[in-house]
Amino acid sequence: MANELLSKALEECRARRFQNEAEEQRRLAHAAQLCPEIARLDEMRRSDILLGLQQAIQGIRPEGIQERTRLRNGKIIKLLEEHGLPVDYLDPVHQCAECRDSGYVGDNRKTLCDCVTRRYHQLLSGEDEQEDSPSFERFDLNVFSESPLDRTGITQRELMQVIFSRCRQYADTLPESELNLLLYGPSGLGKTYLLKSIAKRARERGVQALAFNANALLNQIRQAYFSRDGDVDQPYYEVPLLLIDDLGTEPLWENITLEQLFALIEYRMTHNKSTVFSTNLTLENLRERYTRRILSRLLDQRLSLVLQFQGQDVRLRPKA
Repeated sequence: MANELLSKALEECRARRFQNEAEEQRRLAHAAQLCPEIARLDEMRRSDILLGLQQAIQGIRPEGIQERTRLRNGKIIKLLEEHGLPVDYLDPVHQCAECRDSGYVGDNRKTLCDCVTRRYHQLLSGEDEQEDSPSFERFDLNVFSESPLDRTGITQRELMQVIFSRCRQYADTLPESELNLLLYGPSGLGKTYLLKSIAKRARERGVQALAFNANALLNQIRQAYFSRDGDVDQPYYEVPLLLIDDLGTEPLWENITLEQLFALIEYRMTHNKSTVFSTNLTLENLRERYTRRILSRLLDQRLSLVLQFQGQDVRLRPKA
């Protein structure tokens, strides 16, 4: 499944080249409409470049082509400026400047471009970021109650201000943040929203992030576990930031769930990879469900930042 999604991400990247060619033709037609001389010069330089390639294949050293191309480029740029168009208006169009929509970067050793990896992670997560996707900028503290949570007098809104600040700080210091982050508490308090906000901020800062619902992640791990193909991709091991939402909703498969979850957490911690967990379970529930080995890694203050959510489900709070 993962390998198929990676192939799809590559295909989508390469398919952009057809869109790019169409855009290049549109721009040339527009420029030619404003100034036919631009089209004539462009055709001449294209013909000259093609002639040079043909001569090179025949073992003939092209002469004068480079200088003629330079002069024509200068004339085209001048005409573009005179007609109010950008000087790079007729340059090749690429949606990704790094790989030029080939999907790969590097000269000798080709590696996947970040644009492909980001799309691959989107496909794996099953989510596409939209304008209204969760983000720190869109986080609204006003949805939380101002009633005291306990005898300390601290309100839910004040608590969420602290949690919000810690989550934002965690995201803003990736990949140097604390190794793990555990968000726990009842449903409807904003854990998933902040988890997704961390993922968004990380990607904006150039940190590769992969978000999974715990059930979906364990399904991926189970498929890899039973696969006869030793080359099944398991990006959740190596991705710099892994986010696991709704920990505790995954099925407890005998000899798979706990063992593979521990192996994943242990590998990521050993290799200094950051992992964010959210769960509706209490700490007592976590102790009952998971082994001491797993829980110790989630709660160890030297290895993890643990944030407890409290208060009223914002979905049940009467709207003002």
